[in-house]
Amino acid sequence: MSSIDGLISGLDTTSIISSLMTLERKSGSYLSTGKSQSQTMISTLQSLNSTLSSLGTVARSFVTDPFTKTSAWSTTTSSSSQPGLASVVSDGSAAPGSATFTVTSVATAGAAVSRGTVPSLSTAVTSAPVVLGKGLGAIGASALLAGTTLVAGAHALTVTQGSAGASLSGAPLGSTVTIDAASTQLVVDTGSGPTTITLTGGTYTPTQLAAEVTRASGGTLRASLGDDGALRLATTREGSAATLRLCAPNAALGISDTATTATGTDAVVTLDGVSTTLTDLSAGSSVTLPGTGTNQVVLSLAGGLRAGTATVADLGLAAGSTLGQVASAVGSSAVGATAATVQVSSNAYRLQLTSTTTGADSDLMLSGGAFGSSGLGDLATLQAGTDTVLRVGTGPAAYDVRSSTTSVTGLLSGVTITALKADPTTPVTTTVSGDTAAVADKMAALVAAANQALTFISSRSGYNADTKTSGALLGNSMTQLVTRRITDASVGGGSGSTSSPSAYGVTVGRDGQLAFDRAAFLAAYAKDPAAVRSTLTTMASTVADVAKEASDPLDGFVTKQVGTEQDRVRDYTQQITAFEARMTMRESTLKRQYAALETALGTLRSQSDWLTAQLKTLPSTSSSG
Repeated sequence: MSSIDGLISGLDTTSIISSLMTLERKSGSYLSTGKSQSQTMISTLQSLNSTLSSLGTVARSFVTDPFTKTSAWSTTTSSSSQPGLASVVSDGSAAPGSATFTVTSVATAGAAVSRGTVPSLSTAVTSAPVVLGKGLGAIGASALLAGTTLVAGAHALTVTQGSAGASLSGAPLGSTVTIDAASTQLVVDTGSGPTTITLTGGTYTPTQLAAEVTRASGGTLRASLGDDGALRLATTREGSAATLRLCAPNAALGISDTATTATGTDAVVTLDGVSTTLTDLSAGSSVTLPGTGTNQVVLSLAGGLRAGTATVADLGLAAGSTLGQVASAVGSSAVGATAATVQVSSNAYRLQLTSTTTGADSDLMLSGGAFGSSGLGDLATLQAGTDTVLRVGTGPAAYDVRSSTTSVTGLLSGVTITALKADPTTPVTTTVSGDTAAVADKMAALVAAANQALTFISSRSGYNADTKTSGALLGNSMTQLVTRRITDASVGGGSGSTSSPSAYGVTVGRDGQLAFDRAAFLAAYAKDPAAVRSTLTTMASTVADVAKEASDPLDGFVTKQVGTEQDRVRDYTQQITAFEARMTMRESTLKRQYAALETALGTLRSQSDWLTAQLKTLPSTSSSG
């Protein structure tokens, strides 16, 4: 409806209606005030919840975790006696202890280089499919042979069961063994009839004796020592086709079982999920491993196969591809290798490949004949990929800990040792000890977090006489309870009590704030760590419980209060919407009423004007004397 300002009445009806509506709306001002107060309370409680949750996290760190069995009290520091050879880092799960070892080797990446050169990067070098393999040497291959065909992409070649030769073991040997005329002959049958192996007479340690048997066998047997100190004989030929039988006892060697014929263990290999069982494996033999479709990998063996996984990929190069194209294809393949074209002299370039990973399984091979007669030749090992090996101990029970990277875990729980330099002659001792300074830092952090929560509550629980406004938490029994329980936990058994946190550096001041005396804490911890740990863990556990009861995301009482206030805001919003609807109707009613008033006044004026006009038309009368 357009403006109804009184054209007839002369009244400012718009202002009158506005004033009347202002008075009407005052009756509902409590709704907006209530909604604003609830919104302020929600914001305050959510901030308090976050503060208490953080406090609970810090406090809970001092309580032993039921799964990891660690806590802030178990914080450790670590050191190395030879930081130039090995560095050490411990985490929260590390326990005090030490380990001594030598760094036998540091993990390196496998690298290979072409045997020959070509005059330029644009020289065509490929004449057959180029297949790149990584980790083949680690599983027992000596070469990737021509005839390997693969579709594009990386293919996993996995030895799920390693092969082994036929083996026999004897009785444990003494510290020395004498081989005399009666014991120089070892007679065995490896499947083609009795074979006599003649040993050189002399006195040997068990390790030396194993080496002598291996030498004398001429490559037929491999001798080693078992964990029990007994001599173990195994055929170099592996798989179930390999057999071994002792034809005559040899007391000096500790072997006497002539009735048993041992059989080797087959290798099981999968290519793209297609499994192949190999029953006869020996150095120099070749095997063809089929995959899906036309895929197959042809390998020359260094001996048997060992469990592990290698990666092979066709580089997708056509015949006549250049040296530069080969290098680019190697770098973009999924095998994990980089390629460099190295100019070794004028008009002479070699192809050099380097694995992007380290470890004994990072060796690189290219399929044989890939470069034909280009002059580039096959690849030769430039650097063998090696594991990091830490040798623990020097006696008969000494053992190795290996890692394919420079980092070694597991020697000490929760400790990572990084090998920096190989030195088999220099012992390295890594030590893990309790870090009291770090524990003190964490206790200081707990006190700071508690004070943050206490300050948050107190700063919102007062009354400002100047502005006559009260804090959002003034008189709030819920937050008063939180304050009381945190300070009570910090007081503990009372001032001076040996069970009170104050005896160990945590006190409560007159202002209600906690204080932490680092020097007192460290002195008490050095004197009686068990007492300090027990008392302050009780304090921390209580504080953690208070924080959880308040801020738990599901049933914390502060969390629930946030929900209650949110419900109030929704209710206020609905009431305000309904109130505004009533006010709109009321305003419309007033506008109609005043419009009707103007209409009525207009009608009366018209009637008045008509009467006036009629009166003027009446004849005038005069009185006579």
